[in-house]
Amino acid sequence: MLKREHIKRAIDAISARNRQVGYTLNDMLGSGSIDVLPDSDPAASPREFAFLFNHEPVHVPVFRYFHEGTTPLEERLLVKYGELVRRQEYLTGSQPYNFRRAAEDIHKAGLRFLVEYEISLAAERLARKGQKNGLPYRDLAGRLESILDPGSASLLPQTENDPGVLFRGVVDKDTPAYFLNFPFCLDSLQQAADLNLEFFGIRFLLDCLVNGLAETVFCCLVNRKIVGLVQSGPKTSLSGRDLEIKYIATSRGKRTQAELPALKPPKGCGTVLVAGAWMLWKGRFGGRGELVLDSEIGSIRFYQSIGFRKKQAYGYTLKSPQGYLLRNILAMTEHLPQVEEGVVRSVKELIKGQVKLLRKKPKGGKDLKQRETAVGFIRDCLATEQHRELGRTAIGLLARYRTEIPEADQLLDQAIASGLVQIPVKLKKDWNPVLTVFDDRYARHLEGIFHLESAKRAKAMRTILEDETLTGRWSALVPRLARVEELAYVHTAEHIEFIASTEGRPLSSIDLDTQTSERTYEVARLAVGGVFCLLDEIWSGVSPRGFAFVRPPGHHAEPNKAMGYCIFNNAALGARYLQEKHGLDRIMIVDIDAHHGNGTQSAFYETDRVLYFSMHQFPFYPGTGGLGESGSGRGEGFTVNVPLPTGETDATFADIINYLVRLLARQYGPEIILVSCGFDLYHHDPSSRMRATPEGYGMMASLLIEIAEEVCGGRIAFIMEGGYSLTGIRECGLRVMRELCGLKTFDPARMEKMKKPNGRRIPALNKILEVQKAYWTIQ
Repeated sequence: MLKREHIKRAIDAISARNRQVGYTLNDMLGSGSIDVLPDSDPAASPREFAFLFNHEPVHVPVFRYFHEGTTPLEERLLVKYGELVRRQEYLTGSQPYNFRRAAEDIHKAGLRFLVEYEISLAAERLARKGQKNGLPYRDLAGRLESILDPGSASLLPQTENDPGVLFRGVVDKDTPAYFLNFPFCLDSLQQAADLNLEFFGIRFLLDCLVNGLAETVFCCLVNRKIVGLVQSGPKTSLSGRDLEIKYIATSRGKRTQAELPALKPPKGCGTVLVAGAWMLWKGRFGGRGELVLDSEIGSIRFYQSIGFRKKQAYGYTLKSPQGYLLRNILAMTEHLPQVEEGVVRSVKELIKGQVKLLRKKPKGGKDLKQRETAVGFIRDCLATEQHRELGRTAIGLLARYRTEIPEADQLLDQAIASGLVQIPVKLKKDWNPVLTVFDDRYARHLEGIFHLESAKRAKAMRTILEDETLTGRWSALVPRLARVEELAYVHTAEHIEFIASTEGRPLSSIDLDTQTSERTYEVARLAVGGVFCLLDEIWSGVSPRGFAFVRPPGHHAEPNKAMGYCIFNNAALGARYLQEKHGLDRIMIVDIDAHHGNGTQSAFYETDRVLYFSMHQFPFYPGTGGLGESGSGRGEGFTVNVPLPTGETDATFADIINYLVRLLARQYGPEIILVSCGFDLYHHDPSSRMRATPEGYGMMASLLIEIAEEVCGGRIAFIMEGGYSLTGIRECGLRVMRELCGLKTFDPARMEKMKKPNGRRIPALNKILEVQKAYWTIQ
């Protein structure tokens, strides 16, 4: 940790250059206004040292302190001194002011003070260097002076078409991020000072300028804000001339400051920086040698996840880009009208590598994740507009190995439908894979928090897809984030804004049952977006059936509130998306969760464009779903509730679907069936008292698929709802997936016996049919 003598040495270094500033800081150190941080202070961090300035913690990156001595301490002291001076001007002035704007102005004044101080020192170093070596330095001196010129305060690009932008990547899944040479201007230096990154202090950056290395420093820009920096340049090695990533650092968000709000940095800016270095390596440097770096221990997992492999102690080389790095490389290539031949050639090699991966049989969770990434990368290649030769390369490889790659025909069909890649007729083939949506990010909702709707449910879902009996029979879809305007198809603006406001908070309680964590808003949007992706593929004809293994569940979420573990109503939003995006007029939702889907019912209670059917334990949570709840206005008769007593079994559930759901579907004629599929009817589920078995779920799935084939061309989408026994999710979910894949999971004779007219054995069914006679033809 820092000691007072360390701070004293930093102040002495400042005093040697500016006595007035040094005198004030020394006085504050003596009076205790500047002091060390107690060992028990929560502001302490393993990556950062901290000291107190007027009782506020001030953070210093540990790495910089160990490698640069007092320099990072000097920088932070100068920023706080500049803030102190500006704050005093406000306090002694007579004009009224806005506190928030004043706080921002004070902070900027501190950053500017540091930049001006360091520029003056850089000018001195430059002058000494020129005098000693007889070097021409007039141009560099002029460049230093121009930084403080009000007319050139900012050289940051306004749009992606700015000539300063080298490449455009993406962060946070779909936010544009720009890779460019670091623009030495007042705005960029103040932003760099504010970030307080490892390696990239203001003195280091200005030394790069003074020493003629400005062209080796690059930054990642998001919404005109610098979020990361990298220094990269050639390095001579035994294997040839490599490109070395010497230093790289990204924003970790602002530390707590009394006058400023905390800012959450975007995700993926480190990958954008590496992708930019890769593009330079393959383009400007001709792809010779290797792309190498030396990694800190704390960053090794990140580098390994994007394709770096160990070459020597802490030395890594990029063997083959993986994960999110692939997407950024392709995005950067796609947004360049003119691309060096070396880049295009290298991207084609990446396509070959990903197709090779798809030809292998996955062995576990890691392989499945890599496979999902590979499918998404090939899909993006097929959709390229600027460089269609990439799509043609992917097409040729998919055609060559189509018998070895289960996803090949789905990808080919997508390319045909998009019209961006023309495929010979001989390559077309009817193939109906079971489409699945799953993402490991679904485990981030309530992660590490004890809850019945726990993150372990997501792991149970993945186990289903890893079962060897399903190998090669399903195709993965990569979910996207639903947009706010799409959430508004069902939910009020107030509800959406409320859930968004919980982002970043460790735990927020909405009611006794329903909580959010810091990633819930993102995960809930990803769940809705996953349903949208599945429905897009089904409606476009890629395959008629699929399962969205998403969480959190949705059917309890009302238009104006979250409840019952549910945040946004995935199934209801899916139905509205089909109406808005694809123009459907008749959608049937079959809810087979043990609890009534009050939110879904509420969303469609007054419309005939959605027929909502629910069978559920009653009376039970949430207290809705009685026989008399049948809709109102134009929606009267289009809400069908089947309340069931505790302890009902497989025969009951299958019989209701076989008779009543089939009858309703035939008369309503839906264009697609959505199944709100909860696995809490399972006989050992802790949240209900029903007695369904895995075989019963197989029967229900088989009947629903059969009904869909009869009334709507087989189009059916299962959407995950409840189910809180991990065993129940795994076993019942596997039965449903096997049925979707055409693998029978029960004795056909049992089903045929049940289908006979005298096979109905539910005492409550006659009462239910009496109610429905007012709306449907009951035979």
